Amino acid sequence: MYLYALNKPVFIMKLIITILFSAFTFLLIAQNSSDRDVPEIVEKNFKKKFPRAENISWDKVVDNYKVDCYYRGRATYAEYTPEGEWIQTVTDMDTKNIYPPIARYINENHKKDKVILIEKAVRADKQNFYYVQVSHKERGIKYPYIYELFFDKTGKIEQVKVPEGLEDQTIVGIDDPNTDTPAEVIDGWQKRFPKAEGIEWTKEINPSDSIDYNYIASFIYRGQVTKAEFLPNGKWVESRVEYEEKNLYVPVLKYIEENHWYDDLIIAEKVTRADRKDYYYVKMERQEKGQFRPYVFELFFDKSGKITKVIRPEELKSQYLLTVDIPPAVAKKFKSRFSSAKDVKWETSEGNWKSSFTYRDHPTTAEFSDSAQWIMTIVELDTKNLYAPVQRYIDKEFPKYKVMFAEKATRKDRKDYYYVELISNKKGIQPQQMGLYFDKTGKLKKEE
Repeated sequence: MYLYALNKPVFIMKLIITILFSAFTFLLIAQNSSDRDVPEIVEKNFKKKFPRAENISWDKVVDNYKVDCYYRGRATYAEYTPEGEWIQTVTDMDTKNIYPPIARYINENHKKDKVILIEKAVRADKQNFYYVQVSHKERGIKYPYIYELFFDKTGKIEQVKVPEGLEDQTIVGIDDPNTDTPAEVIDGWQKRFPKAEGIEWTKEINPSDSIDYNYIASFIYRGQVTKAEFLPNGKWVESRVEYEEKNLYVPVLKYIEENHWYDDLIIAEKVTRADRKDYYYVKMERQEKGQFRPYVFELFFDKSGKITKVIRPEELKSQYLLTVDIPPAVAKKFKSRFSSAKDVKWETSEGNWKSSFTYRDHPTTAEFSDSAQWIMTIVELDTKNLYAPVQRYIDKEFPKYKVMFAEKATRKDRKDYYYVELISNKKGIQPQQMGLYFDKTGKLKKEE
């Protein structure tokens, strides 16, 4: 197997002479090679790396030893130093099953041409590459032109050998400084994501003073859309794997179903980091009538699936007084107690979780502990339909006052009470506004 090809049409006579000369040379080499003993360490290391290889043929190339064989059904070439150190392996690849980035390049730039050879070179120095021969036919030319394409390990085009007479044409994809990715980064990516497909590289500014850029790889790995970030030295920073909603981690999915069931999921990712601070990221959108753009919610969960951060639209922050959403246990307890609640909003209150909502047409607040224990419920009352003992007391003691606000508090410790605010607009009456507390029997009590 050879990594070279004809660069111009070959005439029959020249082809015949070349074949005869090659055959004669091969006979001489074969005769000489039979007299050369391959070092034992070379054969030993070859057999270890290529067990059950077939049709083995050794030869010497300068100071090294090369072997042609069939391994796992493919024509294979390997090269070793006299000390038995492996240098490289070159393998024939299926021309109908091309590495996706290379296939895309060929489809875009050689759509009408025929791929006649693909070889993959894996090297000890990590400078792996692909070699492709493409046959191009021209009208009036009896024999096709042969293009030689060299791609790096990620499938990025690096070199094109153009047939004589076609040197002036533009070659796409060569010497693009914006897509340069350090070899250390590519090597680190390949080690971590073998057999990944559809790789595309971008870079973003690193905030530190000592590093200019981080490198971002976008690709398909094990059937999932994946992104991976690396430092210029090839050190892995983090990976982001996209998930469909149905395949999300159960605690994360449960939170979304309970708190964002009416919103649309845009993207959900599992983020795995080198510093082990793994987390889940979910982006949701909410469509509202009269709103030109959807509201966007960004949710962050720790590796256990617990919500840790919520980024909400500025327009909605007044409706959500929390920077962190309620724990799932609190949400569950609330839902079981107030199943038909509407317009629910949450805030923190002295370490507890306080909700404000409408329940059975009454403005209501409820408070829960961090362990999801119900503490109290306060319901705003109709000022014209107060508890009878309370109303009788007000009529008797404060006939010149009007009830402006009233609420009933039901507490876990059973210290239930009523609170009433009174106001008077009549001159000479002081105070003009007051608040009164009554116990659950309607008896006046001291202010809490």
